[in-house]
Amino acid sequence: MELREPPRPIQSPRTDTAARWLLVVIVVLLVGLFVYLLLQPGKGSGQPWGAERSREVAAKLQAAGALDEAAVLYEDYMVAANPPAGERARIAFSLGTNYMQSGQYDKALRWFYEAETLGAGELGDELSSRIVHCLERLGRHHAAQAALKNRAQLQPDATKRPETDPVVARIGQTEIRRSEVERTLDDLPPELAGNFSTPAGQQELLKKYVADELLWRKAVKLEYDRDPEVERRQAWALKQLAVARFVEVEVLGKIDVDEADLRNFFEANRDRYEKEVSFDQARPLVERDYRLMKMQSAYDDLIDTELATQEVEMYPERMGEEALGH
Repeated sequence: MELREPPRPIQSPRTDTAARWLLVVIVVLLVGLFVYLLLQPGKGSGQPWGAERSREVAAKLQAAGALDEAAVLYEDYMVAANPPAGERARIAFSLGTNYMQSGQYDKALRWFYEAETLGAGELGDELSSRIVHCLERLGRHHAAQAALKNRAQLQPDATKRPETDPVVARIGQTEIRRSEVERTLDDLPPELAGNFSTPAGQQELLKKYVADELLWRKAVKLEYDRDPEVERRQAWALKQLAVARFVEVEVLGKIDVDEADLRNFFEANRDRYEKEVSFDQARPLVERDYRLMKMQSAYDDLIDTELATQEVEMYPERMGEEALGH
């Protein structure tokens, strides 16, 4: 009896091909799952790893002055992370600032407006200022003027004026009174103020006042009022004005002039005045000099007191040319 091997089933080529494709699909799905899990938020993190890294790099680029590159990464972060409204408003403000600083005012407006619609919060005043800046740079002057109304008013509040103080000019809805124009003369030296005493001079003064107001508004729209150099000079001028007013009230205003003291001062300093001049004739000059002397003395005493009562250290030797590296 002949023993034979039982027949084996013949595999179909189609079955082999299907198995191979199934294996490829399984591998692709496993790779995709691995990538998906890798990009998921880590524990305790609310942002995707890639988005958070984009934001960190964008901040460093912005600090380094690479504004265009920073803007690209900030935009990537906004799309990938979809942050809450408050954070999104702050990033939109940064994006707008980047584009504004690089002269791309249309793109800057797009992000400033988004920040505005999201609620700018503490950025409100700064945001409004930059919107006005961009509109003005783009030549959209009427839109800039309308946006400017949303900022703090530049002009003082309107008050009731007497009929003797007429309106001498208008800029938009703002009225300019004669007293406002004439008040500028108080800040001019007498020799210059005299140039505006004639009718023609008064007309020139009005023209200059209006021109200065227009240029001031233009400068504010372009944020020159926030320029660091302007702020430095403004702080210095404010300090000088406050000190001058302090000396005027607290020092000069408290000097008493006694007639006997004036006569004694005149006799002790006759060489300052013409010998033939009597006290009565020289009295205005004598009083002026006496007040100046008293003011200087009171000022020196005040400074000495402040230096003695405050923690002050001065190093005058360091003011020399050698100390300054000359």
